[in-house]
Amino acid sequence: MTLRIKTASENSEIDFSLQRLLDSPNGLERLALETLPPYIREIRDYEAFARKILFIHQITEADTHIINSEPYVYYPKDMTSHAAIYADDAEVPQLVIEGDGVNVGIFTVSSDDTTINLKRLMVQKYNYIERVRELSGQAIGLAEDNKLMTLVEALIATQAATQACSTTNTTLAKADLITLRKTIVQWDLPVAAFVMNQTRQEDILLWGETDLDELSRREILETGVRYTLWGSVRIVTSRAVPLHTVYVFSDKEFVGRMPVLKDITTKLTETANKLEKGLFIFEFLGMYLASHKAIGKLTIA
Repeated sequence: MTLRIKTASENSEIDFSLQRLLDSPNGLERLALETLPPYIREIRDYEAFARKILFIHQITEADTHIINSEPYVYYPKDMTSHAAIYADDAEVPQLVIEGDGVNVGIFTVSSDDTTINLKRLMVQKYNYIERVRELSGQAIGLAEDNKLMTLVEALIATQAATQACSTTNTTLAKADLITLRKTIVQWDLPVAAFVMNQTRQEDILLWGETDLDELSRREILETGVRYTLWGSVRIVTSRAVPLHTVYVFSDKEFVGRMPVLKDITTKLTETANKLEKGLFIFEFLGMYLASHKAIGKLTIA
């Protein structure tokens, strides 16, 4: 077979066609979709949990009011509960002890700007742009989870006598989860979910026959894992949760709100290098823990 070298004219035509594709609407995405073999993941994709715990409230500009040039949304508060919020800077949790309402600041959560190289797009072995979007979206989810945990820790620290417990056990025992449940049940609230590190969930496989009913034992034998306890209490796992910590939450309506002014949005940005594009993902939202009574924390030795 004879190797044929493209002429300068043919190369110019290819370059012109490529540039025309890139300049067209969604051109970069169309180029990325040309080759779609499956890609290999090095680790399981991150699955965020904050939106499983807080009630998601989609808001508009009409729902907000301005304080010091920043948008806030108002929510009522139980006068007998302590609450926690972020201001518009989303850096330091603020505790709200008195009053019957709170102003929740709307802040920005964003991913690092990711550079998309045109050369890599042309030789890709999978949908490069879509994968970048997925990873950036997971980074957003991780940021949400970390902010929620920081808020939870700040609120529990003020009510450690009733909302925090500990154990000298080095593995998670059934009795430990029952003690943790009581931090919420004592206020006559339902228990909805335990949130723990996925490694800690493996401790449940060590539980004896007397710790689980027949249906639970069968589920563990068939699937090797347990995702609910005592009927409808969910087990939510996340590698963002410290190994020695387990959180418990009541139903969303009792835990708090996540007002979302603008949900996850992707933007392609220009860079100094004409052969590269920037991919930036952001959202505008707030976080409000409505009551210390709806959360609890267990610390394992």
